[in-house]
Amino acid sequence: MAEAAKAGMFAIYKPGQGKWLRWGTVGTAAVIIACGAYWLAFQQTDVALLGDLWKALIALVWIALCGWLVFWFVNSPKYGEFLIMTESELRKVSWPSRKEVINSVKVVIILTLLLGGLLCLVDVGFIGLFQWMGIA
Repeated sequence: MAEAAKAGMFAIYKPGQGKWLRWGTVGTAAVIIACGAYWLAFQQTDVALLGDLWKALIALVWIALCGWLVFWFVNSPKYGEFLIMTESELRKVSWPSRKEVINSVKVVIILTLLLGGLLCLVDVGFIGLFQWMGIA
């Protein structure tokens, strides 16, 4: 903790570790923040009535606050360590080959169609039964 205090407010927690997951988190957050800034500046009716300067100022404040929050999140020891360990575990995963994925998708599609057809037949059977009984 003392090392983080010496390094300053903008120090990176364990630089080089968990790089891809951190960048993915920052990129996803940037898209969400940009959508929020757009919504605040152009879609929010109370803000849309203000001048362009105020809309720009509100959007910039939103981007600055959320950007700081995301930077704090990915560099705090608790959450940063979580992201680092998550990336470490993802590297251990045995990912299936393209052929295995295609075969698995074929099995899922065929079984879904078969079960859908079976349920359709059962449904038609019940409709016929209820009509024969005079219920429907």
